[in-house]
Amino acid sequence: MKYKVKLIVGFRRDQEHSIPADEAHKAYHLFFNPDTRTIFSNGLAIKGDQIQEIVPDYQGTMGWNASHQLNDDDWNELRANGVSGNFQRILSASKEIAQRGDPTELNIPLTTLLSKYPKLAPQEERQGSMKRIGD
Repeated sequence: MKYKVKLIVGFRRDQEHSIPADEAHKAYHLFFNPDTRTIFSNGLAIKGDQIQEIVPDYQGTMGWNASHQLNDDDWNELRANGVSGNFQRILSASKEIAQRGDPTELNIPLTTLLSKYPKLAPQEERQGSMKRIGD
């Protein structure tokens, strides 16, 4: 599954931009350094002071229409698939890397950087049940 993050730059629906989660640390770096500007892999060019919020893009991640309003069944599916928990870990790791990491690493994908910072890597939630060991 390809996770996506949404950058909110205004109050209207058309003032939200989706980027790959592999570049979330770059978005947080911009947020913490408002005079900095960058270009994301999807072509979005933005300055840090434009970013008001960085939030999970559940619709983009799941392949749903951007205008789709999440309902109870959607939230249940997101929790059952582990998407909501993984997003919390991805955004937390991205924030830490943006604050403590080397600014020269901003163009390196987050998945690659997590091998350098293994304690920040999101761990997959265990699924299933316990199994008996032995006879």
